[in-house]
Amino acid sequence: MTDAVLFDWDGTLLDSREALLSAWHGASEEVLGRRFPATPGEEHVIFTQPGSRAFPYAAGDAERAERLAAAFQREYEQSGRLVRPFPGVVEALRRLREAGLRVGVVTSKSRRRYEADAERIGVLELVDAAVCQEDCPAHKPDPAPVLRALEQLAVDPEAAVMVGDTPVDLAAGAAAGTEVVGVSWGASEARVLSEAGAGGVAGSAEELVELLLHSGCRSEMIAS
Repeated sequence: MTDAVLFDWDGTLLDSREALLSAWHGASEEVLGRRFPATPGEEHVIFTQPGSRAFPYAAGDAERAERLAAAFQREYEQSGRLVRPFPGVVEALRRLREAGLRVGVVTSKSRRRYEADAERIGVLELVDAAVCQEDCPAHKPDPAPVLRALEQLAVDPEAAVMVGDTPVDLAAGAAAGTEVVGVSWGASEARVLSEAGAGGVAGSAEELVELLLHSGCRSEMIAS
């Protein structure tokens, strides 16, 4: 049975699209002299890859990538006020905790930005453990940050579920030995998540809670 649920952050619990785009646009115009992202493909990079990959991709060299990351952090100090929880996720976390499950977050976001976001949307006290960029040298799809979160929660992988909105999240959970569940309100459609190996795909926070709490055995999870 499930003892813990691990969540990706941006695109899964946190609707940060507007905040991230604003920060990226301001930083890229300052450092690169052009707006990035400017195409759907470029947007896909920033919403599915950690900054350690996205900044070098956009900048083209290490020196500009470092300046871009610093400018992005400054921009996000202002644009972060635009973040919102996805509908129903705050209540979903409460329900999971009331049911006795531990709750973790696995994100490539810096702890500084994660904690500011979590305070803004009112979930900081609902998360039992958070593994952020500084806490693990490897990032998803590597399983290391997932395993670090499980270690902090004192939960074995086979008793945990990893929930995310991208194949990268699912790959990290699967490699760590957890069950994996997708949410279709973020960066990826339900079909993409199912093809990436999701044991279930939820279209709303309420569906996600039902999937996690009332599916009986995790192996019986089916795509919504």
